[in-house]
This record gives sequence, C-alpha cells and structure tokens, in this order.
Amino acid sequence: MKRQIFNLNGKITFINNEPSKPSPNLPVSIYLAKLVEDVARITNLSININSTTGGLHSKTSFHYHGMAIDINLIDGKKIDDPANFSNVQKFQLAASQHKDIGECFGPFINIRKRGNKKTQKPQMRTKHLNHLHISSQR
Repeated sequence: MKRQIFNLNGKITFINNEPSKPSPNLPVSIYLAKLVEDVARITNLSININSTTGGLHSKTSFHYHGMAIDINLIDGKKIDDPANFSNVQKFQLAASQHKDIGECFGPFINIRKRGNKKTQKPQMRTKHLNHLHISSQR
C-alpha cells in the first residue's frame, strides 16, 4: 500500500534539484512515509526530499518500488555544508534507529537493516556525501 508523504505544515518539502524534472512528491510505501514523518517530528528538522521513485539509481534500487527517498537539504542547508553537520548527524541517527529503517546512507551513518540484523556499509559513504538515502524494509 502506498501514499504520499505529508508535508507537516512545510517541514517536509519536495523540490527536485533538476527544475525541468517532475516533482518528487509521489506515493511511496506507507512504512517509508511514516518513517520520514516520524524522524522529521522527532528531530524537529525540516527536510527537502529531492527524489522518491524517479531519478537515476542502481537497477535494484528501492526507489523504483516506492521504498526509498533522497534528502538534499536539512533546515535549508545542503547535506555537505559543514555548518549543517550536527543536523545531518541528528537526522541520520534518528532515522537509523527507526523500527522500519531498511537503509540509511549518508556522510555519517551507513547501515542496511534486514529484519533485526544491521550491517555496516562504509563503502556507501562516498556515494552519499551530498545527500541522505533513506529506505524502509517494506
């Protein structure tokens, strides 16, 4: 079952970083939607989702199944802005601890979770220095 992510009164925006491309405000897994909304509420951080089911990803990507998003801004600042590192860490930590997390890749945390088993994926860091990749397990 899929639904759109609620914008939480503007805390969550959906601006594609490629203006000619469609809005990333598309239906995703209900578990992913709740995960993202929960983490935005818990951390009290605003986020911009710049990719959901579109864009270019690996051919086995959860994006194509509505189970992954990419975030390029937190509190209006880029993920790779050194002035934003504490917010990025805060968001990644909360996301990585959510019960429905499947993948949390970014500058600070790079884990994959299947069932109750978490696996560190340090090799994913270099591909996720300027955005966060968040996926759900279902």
